[in-house]
Amino acid sequence: MIAAPRYQTAACTLLIVLFASPALAQSPEESVGPWGVSSSASAFRNHTEWFPKVASAGVTSVRLFPGWRSFQPELGQWNWKQGDQLVESAQQHDLQLTAILMGTPPGSKFLHAFPVDNLPAWSQFVEGTVAHYGDQVRYWEVWNEGNGGFNDAHHTTVDYAKLAATTYDAAKQGNANAQVGLTVASFDPDYLQQTITAMRDAGAADKFDFLCIHPYEIAGGLRSKNGEIPFLWMNQTLRNMLQEVAPEKADAPIWISEVGDKLNAGGRTPTTDIDAANALVKIYTMAIAQGIDRTQWFEAQDPYSEESGFGLLNRNGEGRPSFAALKTLASQLGEKPNYLGWLALGEQAAGYGFVFAGPQANLMVAWSPVGTQHSLTFPTMVVVADPITGKLHRYEAGETVTLTNAPQLITSLSPTLVAQAIANAEKPFPWGGDYRDAKTVRFAAGQTDETTGIFPLHRDAYPTVTFADGSSGLLVQGDIGHPLGLFVHPTFASLQTRDYYVRVKVRRVSPGNVGMNLLYEYADTQGKGPYKNSGRWFGVAKNASGWQTGVWHVKDACFAKMWGNDITIRPEQSVPFVIGEIEISTVPFE
Repeated sequence: MIAAPRYQTAACTLLIVLFASPALAQSPEESVGPWGVSSSASAFRNHTEWFPKVASAGVTSVRLFPGWRSFQPELGQWNWKQGDQLVESAQQHDLQLTAILMGTPPGSKFLHAFPVDNLPAWSQFVEGTVAHYGDQVRYWEVWNEGNGGFNDAHHTTVDYAKLAATTYDAAKQGNANAQVGLTVASFDPDYLQQTITAMRDAGAADKFDFLCIHPYEIAGGLRSKNGEIPFLWMNQTLRNMLQEVAPEKADAPIWISEVGDKLNAGGRTPTTDIDAANALVKIYTMAIAQGIDRTQWFEAQDPYSEESGFGLLNRNGEGRPSFAALKTLASQLGEKPNYLGWLALGEQAAGYGFVFAGPQANLMVAWSPVGTQHSLTFPTMVVVADPITGKLHRYEAGETVTLTNAPQLITSLSPTLVAQAIANAEKPFPWGGDYRDAKTVRFAAGQTDETTGIFPLHRDAYPTVTFADGSSGLLVQGDIGHPLGLFVHPTFASLQTRDYYVRVKVRRVSPGNVGMNLLYEYADTQGKGPYKNSGRWFGVAKNASGWQTGVWHVKDACFAKMWGNDITIRPEQSVPFVIGEIEISTVPFE
């Protein structure tokens, strides 16, 4: 038996001392709450080691299942050994399995190509597998990330629509209670929209039960100021899309069936084990608050034969800080959390607060934006707990609580605060503003930036320059490796908006070539990548002084923030220059 790491011990102390809540338990045949994990295929071999560990942390669902060739090494022949072992182990630990229906028939030259040329064999596989497991496995995803790397033949959304509709019919034939989900890599609502539209055109718009997203990139933006904004609007963006193309499915459950944060010592944003744990707390909290039914962290334990760094457990089975954080959060919010509402905290109401009715007491998960701290006072005594270490601190009424970017659990909230959160529950999230009626949004850089609907990523990587005339902007390196990415607020325009005008104001800081391209997010049907070059170069004349303006017009955009940003200003063969202002409009500039 491996000794419990200090993070596990600390979390257990927190559970006992702070709230003393009961252990979680759930029959895998029933609907479960949001606490899930997803696993790589190679982790299948030692799932009996990590199943009981994640179950002890409050996990109630696991995304893991063998592929087609494991069940049918030859067409017409069945081998249930691996699947049966997995299902039996999951039942022993009260874990509900989410199964991925994926694979190609024996003899295919591809491993990850939609079997659209062999749908009868695929249907037989799906119906037989779903029937064999009956209500032991109720949730089935159609493929894994067919809009990304798991699409060897580069099939389109029309192909995925055919595969999904065929899968739905076969699964329901195998078990009428089966639930069938569509799934995408990253956050790709347009791919889902195109798929469902193709299904609708074929008379099959209702042939899915839930949607799955894998928003790694948007989650990665949480270490950039305002990164919470696109994350908090994913559910509403998908709801709006469903209302547009499949209104009968507008209330379909939405899952995050993969998300994670890989430990990384290098790069622009190094990730420590504490960073990953903090990200986990924010991701689960905000997913629940916006109405996402289930979140499955990738992954449970670092596998031996694939890249490491994602796991709640390391390769030795020892819990990382993220394991302790998940255990704390699952216990204190309860098996099926009761979200009450949000609070905008601190100076300029910029801090994030999400209030829940926990099993034992009301509590708030709270943090401040990246790079800021907020001083809070409460009208009554509160207890603040670190979800990772279990450290507790009692603050008397009126005593200052310092809120940082590391999330904290705050309990003993006053009835007034709870009532305020409940009153906010049905209101749009306030952070970043509301631009539903706006035609134009703007970002202006300065000592204090003006962010009216446009937000730069990693703003702290771009120094602010102030000129002699008092105007200012952010300094951009002139090489292609230092682009400036920005996203628009999710309430601006809609997923269906294609026409945008982009205007940028730039200024020299030295002699030499100053030039750039605009890359923008567009609607892609094959998963080749969400960004496209506008095809129009903007350069500044060599003798130009003062601010210079460039304008682009794009006609096939789709601002979904799939990889975290909607546009990128990319310098090429340029000396450094300053960007003072960027505007995006749905109408021509005057």
